[in-house]
Amino acid sequence: MTEQIDTIPATFENSNGLYSRNTLRYIILGLLGARPMSGYDIKQAFDRALASYWNAGNSQIYTTLKALSDAKLVEAEVIVQKSRPDRKVYHLTPAGQAELDRWLQEDVPERFSKDDFLTKLFFCGETSDEVALKHLLEHRASLLNQLEHMEWARQQYATRPTRRPRLLEYQMLVRDYKEAVLKAGLEVTERAIERLQAKENA
Repeated sequence: MTEQIDTIPATFENSNGLYSRNTLRYIILGLLGARPMSGYDIKQAFDRALASYWNAGNSQIYTTLKALSDAKLVEAEVIVQKSRPDRKVYHLTPAGQAELDRWLQEDVPERFSKDDFLTKLFFCGETSDEVALKHLLEHRASLLNQLEHMEWARQQYATRPTRRPRLLEYQMLVRDYKEAVLKAGLEVTERAIERLQAKENA
């Protein structure tokens, strides 16, 4: 008799009765596919390499790890340490690897992203230019912070040897793509700021 493995549904229902994909579990499966990690290691990977694309807090990470463990997609090994607290290190099970492979082969859903900044800017013709300028200046600061973080991450990784050069190749492709998107957004934002500031000074 084949053992039945519980699976985490690809979608979950939120309080509004709408369904959305639980992408965080696949990110964690992907990270563990590269190497075994503790929850702390996973959070560090988010902060170093993933923050510009996807962010997750400690509680989300540990909740997702528990769900993955309950579904037998990951297993944990406790590593005893003398001078530090014991570490719980997670690795993929064969079922977890199969789930990651399945997700990587899925078609990417159509992307109609929700963007609070652009939505608010869309209606700024109903308020003053000063309000619109405030939002644009804040958005520029956010873009610059993201670009600065990406450069910091690039420098961190540039000096590190890798055992997975093919994995790094695609990670760098994603970084380059995101950097180009941020720079394009910054260019449009700078032009809008200049235009509103010129109106102010006219």
